[in-house]
Amino acid sequence: MPLGDIAGDALGGVFRFIARILFEIVVEWLLRGTGAMILRLVRPRLVPGETVATLTGLGFWIALIALGLWIYRQTAP
Repeated sequence: MPLGDIAGDALGGVFRFIARILFEIVVEWLLRGTGAMILRLVRPRLVPGETVATLTGLGFWIALIALGLWIYRQTAP
């Protein structure tokens, strides 16, 4: 096996590892974690499913970004 193939496979593995870590941080913590927290505040006895928690978290972050953009446009000269 040539050295270029070995280096390419190693770099591909490193990039897949970094992408997996970023995916875990964004989806698991920011989206699903936020959504589960919101759903537990609204309905404490209900254990939220992964899909519902992810969609709730996504909706929350979209609304938060839209609100921030709206406030910025209203206060910008």
